[in-house]
Formats: sequence, structure tokens, C-alpha cells
Amino acid sequence: MTANTVSAAAAEDGRVRPTFPGSSQLPVTSSWWTAVVVATGGSLMVTVAIGPMAVEIGNVAVWVLIVTAAIGGLQCLLVAELATRFPGRAGGTPQYAYRAVRGGSHSVGALSAWCYWFAWTPGIAVNLILAATYLKAVLWPAVNPLLLACLIGAALYLVTALGLRLSTVVSSVLALVAVGVLVVIIAGPAIRPGVFHLGEVFPTALPASAPQDFGSVLGLILKWAFVATWSSYVAEMASTVCAEIRRPGRHMARAMSVSAVVCVIVFSAVPIALFGLVGVQGIQQDPFEVFATAGGIVLGPDGRLLVGLGLAAVLVLGAEVFIIGSSRTIYQMAQDGHLPRIFAKINRWGAPVGSIAWDAVVIGVMLLVFGTQVVSVVAAANVGYLIVFVLLPIAYLMLRRHPGGNPEGLRLGRPFVAVAVLLLLFNAVLLVFGGAQWGLQVVLVGLGVSLLILPISMITRRLGGGRRVDVAEPEPLVSQA
Repeated sequence: MTANTVSAAAAEDGRVRPTFPGSSQLPVTSSWWTAVVVATGGSLMVTVAIGPMAVEIGNVAVWVLIVTAAIGGLQCLLVAELATRFPGRAGGTPQYAYRAVRGGSHSVGALSAWCYWFAWTPGIAVNLILAATYLKAVLWPAVNPLLLACLIGAALYLVTALGLRLSTVVSSVLALVAVGVLVVIIAGPAIRPGVFHLGEVFPTALPASAPQDFGSVLGLILKWAFVATWSSYVAEMASTVCAEIRRPGRHMARAMSVSAVVCVIVFSAVPIALFGLVGVQGIQQDPFEVFATAGGIVLGPDGRLLVGLGLAAVLVLGAEVFIIGSSRTIYQMAQDGHLPRIFAKINRWGAPVGSIAWDAVVIGVMLLVFGTQVVSVVAAANVGYLIVFVLLPIAYLMLRRHPGGNPEGLRLGRPFVAVAVLLLLFNAVLLVFGGAQWGLQVVLVGLGVSLLILPISMITRRLGGGRRVDVAEPEPLVSQA
């Protein structure tokens, strides 16, 4: 008996239940390239962590970024299978965790989606503040960076509210700038080989001030690998717009694969080029100085200005794609019944305007409360991010055995069962031991905000305030023959 026959028989018998509690009602109008643009927008988030990493672990940071980006690339393959088989989930990666428990769990689904939103929301504020700071440095010395960040943020939320098509156009233009910056940095060693010092990259070594015993060294590496994942896993963001891509069963595997390759290259080549161009000591400056210095070395005095402006544009792009992803996550949570139905409101341009408005309010509050120190919440937010990636492999293993889904969807081979198990263990170790290196306060704040959704979801569902739209594809309650 085939899977479809089983599903049909179960449906006729009335013994069916939806694979997921809700599905996207967003218009399906975009090409797979939109997903790649979204992922590319976060590719230069390497700028946030690389300086502080170099202070404590020197050029070992290169390998931390390369390894975590490779892990992120592998995870993209798991997400590709899920996105192509079950494409009706706006928000992508965290939305499959509902099935991490046999039969589905509203609590686990809500936890994963909320943690993902919590993880990326500080990224919006961080990018806006950094972009405003860099523009102040190169163009408007008298401007208030907090005010400029708020104005840029308002413009981006307006663009997002006008629909994914306009967001894609704006993001594509900014992505061209990002590619230009990357080309200058990555090609620097070839353009100016005389100023590239391979000895600053290899061999890798900890700073003299770092502890030398094995336990302490391992703790330091886990500490920074924990933070590195917040940026080096960014390729998975291509899945956030899966529900709005035409023929996702056919095209999302390509989008996820291209995104993974782009991000692995960026997170490998950019650190190597930067360490070789500006040195271990030079890279410990703020990100603007690091990139501007590298641009000046490669292209001369004008290169410093061009790369500085380009970096600001790249950070604006990063903020825009985080807005796209986080608003889709909140939208799907409302569709699943975890949040009031106002967050599932769609405007005439096909944008989830309810969730966009909520996102804008939260970011505005964060900017006003934390100001230019908003980056201090990133480590706590990453507790939520890694919870998502502990749940993802479990959901993948459960859904592999699910007989339904889009017949055009990707099916990975049996070796990916072992890959999923290894990814689960890797992320669990980073969450527990890497998070512990940042101190109890960071972990408790991260867990506290992450668990906050559980009572919110329960109350919303009991009051009937959530909006539930069942996925058409049913799950049979009988065992597969």
C-alpha cells in the first residue's frame, strides 16, 4: 500500500489530523532567487563577532568560523528537504519543530518559532546601529546615530510592508553592493600580494595571554563557537520565504544549496583575507575600522571610503532580511494559534503587516532602551537560536518517516540520519557548554525570554484568540504499510 493510499484511506475513515497546525496564506509570487538574496543579506554578519573573538582566541577564530559555517551548510540540506516536502510554512527553519514530538506538539512548535524570532530580532537592532555609526563616521559626523538608526529602520519596515517583491528589489540592489565589498576583501591577497601576510593566518595560535591547559582552551573555543553560530548559520534564512516561492518543491533545494555555498565561502574567505591584510592585532578594532583599513590597503585612500560606505549598505541589507524573516516567523505563529490573530493580518500587497508592526515596535523599544549597547543582548539571544537547532534535527528525523508531503520534494539518502544525529549533538554541546562560558546571567536571560512563549501560547489557544488554518496534507493515524 502506498503512502497516498494510506492517507486517502485514513481520510475517508475520518481518522486524520493535519501534519502542522497552520499554513501560510501569503501570496506565492517570488522566484527562488529571492531566498538566496535573503540568505546573502546576512553573510557579512561575520563583522559582529570577529574582533572580540580575535582578542581571546587570536587567529583560531578563522577555524571557528569555517567549521561553524560548514555545520550551517549541512543544516541547510536538512532544511531543504523539509522546505521542499512541506512548503506551506512561512518562517522556514523553526516551523518544523512542531513535529519533533510524535504526533506533534503545540508547545515545542511555539518554543522553536519564538526562539528563532528572539534570536534574530537583536540582529535588526545591531545592524541598524552599526550602519548608522558607519554612516556618521564617513558622511555625517554631526548626526545622532540612534536617530539615524531609527529612521533607517522605519524606512526598511515601510519597504517590507509594501510586499516581498519590493523588498526583493531593494535587497538585490544592496546585495550588489555587498558583493562588491566581498570582492574587494576576498581578492585583496591577489590584488596586493605584497601586503598579505600568510603568517597572520597560519599557523593558528592562541594569544600569549590565553590559558594553555586543554580544558580552558576547549572552553574558550566553545564560548566563541557559541556566538559564531549566530552569524555563520545564516544561510538557513533562505527558508524563511519558502511559502512565497513558486514551485518550492522544485526550487527550494537549489536555493538552500546556493545559499549554503555562498555563506561557507564568505565565512571562510573573509576571515582569512582580513587576518592576512590587517593582522591579528589590527582585526581587534571595531568592524568599521577593520574593513575600512583592509579597503585602504587594497585600493588606496579611496578604498577606505568606498568599503566603509559599502559596509554600511551591507548592514542595512542585513537588517532588511532579518525583518523579512522575523516578521514571517511571527505571522506563522499567529497562523498556528500561538499568538493573537492580529499578527496574521495581510495587507493588499501580500505582506504580513500585523507581524511587521509588532516587529517594528519591539525594535523601536530595543533601540531606545539599549541604544548603541544593544549588541550586549546577542549572546542571550543565541540561547534561543541554538534551541532551534537542537530541535531541528529531531524534527527532521521524525518527518523523514512521514509518508506525505509534496511529491516533488527532496529526499536525502540514509547517511543523513547520521548527519542529523551529529548535528543534534554538536548544537546541544554548544548550547550547554558554550553558553555556560558566557555566565549564568546570559543563560538565564536567554532561557527566560525563550520560555515566555509557553504561557502566551497556551492562553491564546484556550481563549481562541489564535488563527488556525490547517495544512491540507493530512497525516495518517494508521501505521505505514
